[in-house]
Amino acid sequence: MVMVKRLPRQYNMNGSFCKTNPILGQPQSVALRPPAKINLSLVVFDPRPDGFHDLHTVMAAVDLHDDLTLRRKSEGGIELECTGEVCPAGRDNLVYRAVELVAEHAGIAPAVKVRLHKRIPSGAGLGGGSSDAASCLLGLNRLWDLNLSSSELTSLAVRLGSDVPFFLQGPVAVCTGRGEVVIPLPHRCSRTLLLIVPKLEAPTAQVYRHYCHVEKRCDDYMRRVNYFLRQGDLDGLVIQAINSLDDACMKLFASLRQLRGRIESMGIGPLQISGSGSCLFASTYSHNQANRWARQLQTLEDASVRAVRFYNQKEPYLEVHHADL
Repeated sequence: MVMVKRLPRQYNMNGSFCKTNPILGQPQSVALRPPAKINLSLVVFDPRPDGFHDLHTVMAAVDLHDDLTLRRKSEGGIELECTGEVCPAGRDNLVYRAVELVAEHAGIAPAVKVRLHKRIPSGAGLGGGSSDAASCLLGLNRLWDLNLSSSELTSLAVRLGSDVPFFLQGPVAVCTGRGEVVIPLPHRCSRTLLLIVPKLEAPTAQVYRHYCHVEKRCDDYMRRVNYFLRQGDLDGLVIQAINSLDDACMKLFASLRQLRGRIESMGIGPLQISGSGSCLFASTYSHNQANRWARQLQTLEDASVRAVRFYNQKEPYLEVHHADL
């Protein structure tokens, strides 16, 4: 049962908070927290004629997030300010391209200042850029009062990248095709994760180029994935450590392979990679255990470490909210 509570006047029906112009009645700024994702499983099939691979992946959002603020400005143009973790600027950033795309779709000239504070590292398989882009679509829909439907937002998301539609649906979903076909799941995970993010980017295209498809192995992976999905047991699926790109990633990056071995020799693990890497993660039912592992790894100089939890509700995950505007 969904509990509905009466919200103050400045809130939207979805629980979002927007700073509003009292004269025009239009929001002047909105803020969002784009979350990272983990691939609970990833099965990659043969290349398609277009060079992409069909895949089957179960993805789940976790409570590591960026901060994204969109603010109207009087002069035209798109202003993007990035802080925190290193990320591309200008049109190389998916957020910038999301603004351009929404403005083109709506037939308006963009006049917006975007502040993006990055906590989700790039090239780690955590989907930070895709999540930022999805949140930007949601935020602009509210900021510019466009009333775009879910299907319209999804069609825009597909144009930005294969992972972007997931972040409009989350917090847990099966994704197929190139990843753009999203089927939300009612199941949730109760395990806590320890994320180990090396000071290493694993370019997705490079990892896929080194992927070697083995049909028998994919068939076995899919039998196991489907079993746990039928049982509704996502915690069990996490423990299976199914990721078709693991071998390619480990062969490509010797430093990542060595880091993994060093950590597992300390009794932490087993370790898996998320997506195409380079993020490693271990899971446990105990948040205290994850924190103990994190303390054990405090001295690592070649990686950052933190314990995170899964998002287990859709509404807080998707909301547009106030964040010290």
